[in-house]
Amino acid sequence: MLRADTYAQALGPTKPPKDMKPIKVSENEYKIGKLSFNPKTREIWFPCRVNQNEVLLEFAICDEFRGKLHESLLSTKVTPFEIQIAMKLLRWVPSERQIYRKFNEEGKPIGVLKDDGKGRMEILVRYKAKDGKEVTEPIGNWVHNVNTKKVVGSGSWTYTGSKVIDGYFLAAEDGAIAAVYRFEGSLCNTFNPGSDDDELWFPIVSKVPPLDTEVTVIFKPLPDVEVPQEKRLLPKGSIPTKKEKI
Repeated sequence: MLRADTYAQALGPTKPPKDMKPIKVSENEYKIGKLSFNPKTREIWFPCRVNQNEVLLEFAICDEFRGKLHESLLSTKVTPFEIQIAMKLLRWVPSERQIYRKFNEEGKPIGVLKDDGKGRMEILVRYKAKDGKEVTEPIGNWVHNVNTKKVVGSGSWTYTGSKVIDGYFLAAEDGAIAAVYRFEGSLCNTFNPGSDDDELWFPIVSKVPPLDTEVTVIFKPLPDVEVPQEKRLLPKGSIPTKKEKI
């Protein structure tokens, strides 16, 4: 049986929706398909539904059309192409921070993940609670590390922008929008302790609404952060000092 990624390569790169021209709704809202964005606040929002509320997770959000759906908390009909275009129009700058650790010949991790401090963002969910009141909270409040019981929490997301390899936009191939288990193909990642382990992240059952509950996801840009020198990712072309080398 063909793996999903092999099958995708056999068919060629996933193509973006035909018409992705932004439509002006008001001074504070433009739309691309089902996605909306505010050019003043640079926020993006789009409809999702609760897809999983008990099983092991690798993603917080995936689109409904690709193979990662079974391990995603939320699903959406909005594609990574549409989100990426909105982010580019709003001048979101992706971080180039390192996603994967380096290992020595013995398989032990070495050095630290370097970070440029860019791309920081919040992911919020807006929905109606059981009492009918509208609630808006960080999506990170719905997912925790099963060992430490610590939630992903607020302000822990980074827009990393995915990658294009041999003409394949990885986010579109996998439907990967926001990953709790770090993945270079995802548009957004979290870098919490343990986010490099694919067996730790579960929904908090008491927090997550029932399956198929409709929610609105909001992407909110946050200011860049200052990174300690020992973890700072140097601009391309810079020559690291001895202390900065891994």
